[in-house]
Amino acid sequence: MNRDVNVGRLVRPVGLHVGLTTLMGVLLVGSVLTGCKSSAVGDPCDPEAIPEGGFNATEAFLETSSVQCRTRVCLVYKLSGDPSQSLEDCEAMGGGDCDTRPPQSEIDQRVYCSCRCSSPPGSSTPTCSCPGGFTCVDVLELGGPGIEGGYCVREDTPGLEEELQ
Repeated sequence: MNRDVNVGRLVRPVGLHVGLTTLMGVLLVGSVLTGCKSSAVGDPCDPEAIPEGGFNATEAFLETSSVQCRTRVCLVYKLSGDPSQSLEDCEAMGGGDCDTRPPQSEIDQRVYCSCRCSSPPGSSTPTCSCPGGFTCVDVLELGGPGIEGGYCVREDTPGLEEELQ
């Protein structure tokens, strides 16, 4: 039920005015809450190429064309095993080789989207700044100039502090 309200010489239906004000308020609050887009570093990803037997805990693996990552880099940082199925998922399905599967917490800690934060001298490939909770670690010392260098790694990765000393 719309009532008419006199505003000076203009007559406006109250329902329409309240509706537009509410819509504008919702849009304003929504834009403030979403803020800037995140850097995408740390987003989960699933590597497409997994070596037979899984990954080696002494190596870092970079998938540099990952369509799952806005950064296009999916990093597997020193994970032992196959991240395609966690220990918990394997046990829930009654799998027989569950002891070879990493726990979900380790997958979350060591498999995620990253970006290249440092490069060797002479490289013209752009680099990024690591967001809070990540640090730049030299991951790839061999390879082409477009991928060689440091990548953002979670600061709280078990064993990272000792590696950096």
